[in-house]
Amino acid sequence: MKIVLCSINSKFIHSSLGVWYLYSAYKQTQTHHTVTVYETTINNQIEDIVADLTREKGEVIGFSCYIWNIEYVKKIAMTLKQINPKLIIFLGGPQASFDACDLLKNEWVDLIIKGEGEQPFVQLLKSDFHTSSQIVEQDYNCKTYYNPYTPEYFAALGGRICYLETSRGCPFSCAFCLSGASENVRFFDMDISKQNIIALANSGTQTVKFVDRTFNCNVERTLEIFIFITEQREKGEIPRGIVFHFEIEADLLTKEILDYLATVPKGLFQFEAGLQSFNVKTLQAVNRRSDINRLVGNLKAIVEMGNIHLHIDLIAGLPYEDYDSFTKGFDLAYKIRANVIQLGFLKLLKGSTLERENALYNYKYLQYPPYQVLSNDSISYEDLLKLKTAEDVVERLLNSGRFAKTIEFLLEKTALAPYQLFFEFGEYVQRIGLHSPSLDTYTTALFEYFKGREGIEERALRDVIAYDRITTDRGGKLFACLHINDERLKHISIAFKNVELGIFQNQQEKARQSKLGFCIIYSQGTEKVLVADYTDYDSVKGIYASKMIELSEILAE
Repeated sequence: MKIVLCSINSKFIHSSLGVWYLYSAYKQTQTHHTVTVYETTINNQIEDIVADLTREKGEVIGFSCYIWNIEYVKKIAMTLKQINPKLIIFLGGPQASFDACDLLKNEWVDLIIKGEGEQPFVQLLKSDFHTSSQIVEQDYNCKTYYNPYTPEYFAALGGRICYLETSRGCPFSCAFCLSGASENVRFFDMDISKQNIIALANSGTQTVKFVDRTFNCNVERTLEIFIFITEQREKGEIPRGIVFHFEIEADLLTKEILDYLATVPKGLFQFEAGLQSFNVKTLQAVNRRSDINRLVGNLKAIVEMGNIHLHIDLIAGLPYEDYDSFTKGFDLAYKIRANVIQLGFLKLLKGSTLERENALYNYKYLQYPPYQVLSNDSISYEDLLKLKTAEDVVERLLNSGRFAKTIEFLLEKTALAPYQLFFEFGEYVQRIGLHSPSLDTYTTALFEYFKGREGIEERALRDVIAYDRITTDRGGKLFACLHINDERLKHISIAFKNVELGIFQNQQEKARQSKLGFCIIYSQGTEKVLVADYTDYDSVKGIYASKMIELSEILAE
C-alpha cells in the first residue's frame, strides 16, 4: 500500500517534525509499503489540499493533528472519504490523542495513534493496518530513537524554521499544559543530538528551534549543548547568522550557566521563558512551581548581558487571576525589559488538568478549537476583551521592536503604567475604527493621539518616533506624519556622499549605495542629525547602529 503522511502547518515558514519521525520509522522497518510525506499550510484552500492528496493516490492517509489545524483536518478527511470510501484515514498528534473517543464517532476516521507515534506506526505497517482496536498506542516509552532528519527531510525543508528534540517529556505538571501529562523527561543520545545540531545548522535554515519542553531541566546537559554550539560556531562548523531558540525555565538557571551565557556571541541564542503569572495563588492552583524572585532576577541578568533575545509569556484567564492582578503582573513583567512580552490567553486543552477540572473555577470557554477561555469566577469576558485591546498594541508597539524609544518616552512623559499606556492607546485605535492598519496608518494614529497630551511637546514626540523609524527600517524613509520639509536635508545627503565625516567606516560609499538613513532631530537643544548604518544590525534589539551629529558640523562642510 501507499501511505501518505500529511502535516498541515500554521505558516509556510514552519516545518513539521512529527510526520518525519514516522517516516524515519518506516525507513528503518522492513515493509512492502511505500510512505511519502505531504506538507502544506492552513493558508491553502481545503479544495486544493484535497486535490493534491487525491493525486498522491494513497491507500492510507495519516494526519498530524494540532489545535491550529484540527478543523481543517476534519473537513479534508471527510471530503477524501466521500471521494474514496475505501481510503484508510488515521489521525495522530496531541489533538487526536486527547480526543480520540470523540473523533472516532466520525465515520471518516478509521484509526487513531494515541501518544508517541513511532512504534504504533511500525505496528500498523507490519499488520497492513489491520488492528483489533481503533486506538493504537504503546504502553511504554519508545526505546528506539528514529532520527527524523533523513535526506528526504532536508530535501523538503527549503530553508524553513526547523525543530529539534533532544529530550521528550517535562519535569513539571502545569495544569494548563499537556507536556508533562503522562511521562517524565527522557533524554536522547547526546552524540546523535550533536550531529543533528550540525546538520540542521547547515540545512539552509536561519533558525533552529529546540522543542524540548524545559530545555534546561538538566544543568550538565544544558551547559554541554550550549558550549558545543558556541565552539562549533567558532570552528566554522555552524554558519554565522544561525539562531538557536530554546524554551527555558528561568529559575533553574545556575550561576555557572549564567556566567557562560554572558560569553556567548551576540544573537546566537534566543530564549523563551514562561512567567504565566505573578499571582502566587494562581501559580499554586495550576501546579506551577517557580521561584519568582529567582526567575525575575535571572531574566534581568540575561537582559543586562545584551547578547540573547528574550521572549517572556503571560497567560490571562488562569484561576484566581482577576483583571487588576493580571495588569499589575504585566507591569512587573515589563520591568524585566525583555524583547518580547507575549500576552497570551488561556486555552483549555483537551487532556489538560484545567480542562478536566474546569467546573471548579466556573470556566466558560469555546467548545471548539482553540478552546479559548471566555470567563471564569475571577475574570469576566468584558475584562478579557480589555486585555485583548491591550494585547494588540503590545504586539504592534513593543513586540515588533519598532517603537522602543517611543514607548520609553511616552511612559516618562505621561507617567502612565505600561499596561495602562498600551490599553488607553488601544481604546483610541478602536474608537477611530482602525482595523488591520498599515504601519504608516498606525504610526500616524500614535502620533495624533499622544501629541496633544499634557507634558508632551509635539516636536519631541515626532523626533522620538522618527528615531525609531530610521533605526529599525532600512528603507530610511519617514512616514508622512513625521516628514518636515527642510531644504537642509539635500545638503546633508550630498555631504554624506562626498565628504568623509568619520561617522561610520566607509561612510561615503555606504551613502552612495543608500545604506545610510538619516533625519534631522529638532528637539534636543541644538539641532542634530541622526544617522543609521544599515550594514550594522543588532539582531537582539532589532535596531541598526546609529549616531547623533550636530547639524552645524555637517552644514559647515
